[in-house]
Order: sequence, then structure tokens, then C-alpha cells
Amino acid sequence: MKLTIGYSKKIGLADYGSFGATCGLEVELPDPDPHAAAGAFDRRARAAFAACAGAVQEELDRRREDGAVARPEARRGRRIRPATVSQLRALRAACDRRSLDLSGLVSERFGVDGPEALSVVEASRLIAELRTPSSAPPRKLQPGGDRP
Repeated sequence: MKLTIGYSKKIGLADYGSFGATCGLEVELPDPDPHAAAGAFDRRARAAFAACAGAVQEELDRRREDGAVARPEARRGRRIRPATVSQLRALRAACDRRSLDLSGLVSERFGVDGPEALSVVEASRLIAELRTPSSAPPRKLQPGGDRP
């Protein structure tokens, strides 16, 4: 008896992009024994499926770690316009008013090394967020400055 398992997962990215991974597995199983413990086939099938699901998740995680998930502008081969001096000054002032660590904030939100690595679009959106009243809940921005 042959058991064929397939598992596929796709992750959506900002700007309508995505990436994914697929695993296919074919396993030769002995013919079912009517005297075998109940559920033996189910356990083998679940184990094969779990192996595929684990392999797919590992591949997606590896691609994230390797930087395969680039900022939208970089994926399209466009040159990223860096944040302007005025934007950086506005970000520093807004963070000072709220007692926020600007470097930590941009690292967490955009996955960049510091405010100087932000694009014009990302800086604009973060400035707009920081200008909202502090009682408003903070909005989580995604890399590329798109909303979740």
C-alpha cells in the first residue's frame, strides 16, 4: 500500500507578494493487518503528515532568517528612497516626547538597524502614528510600511 502526503503553506507579504514551501511524501506501507492495533494506519499517516508540515515550516523559517523576505521596494528591484533628514528629526522629537527608544522601535517594526535605514514611506507612516494622541492604541506596522 502506498500513502501519499502533500503539504503546502503560503505566507502573504506586503504589496501583494508571497512566498511558500511545499512538501510531498510517498511512503510504502505494509498491507493492513486485520489483527493490528486499531489506529496503526492513522498514526503512521499522521506521523508522515507531521513530518511534511515540520519540513515546510522549517523552510519558511529558514527563508525568513536568510533574508528571503525582503522589503517590498527591494523585492521589486527598486531603489529605496531613504528617510529625509527632516523625517529623522521629526521621529527623534516624537520619540523623545513619548520616551520611546527610536532605534528599538524601528528595529521591531521594520526589521532595520536604525532610523537611518527607513524608507521615506516607512518614516512618513511612523511619524503619522507617533503624532496620534498617546491614548490611542499603537498600530503594528509591517515591513514596507503597510498595514497588517
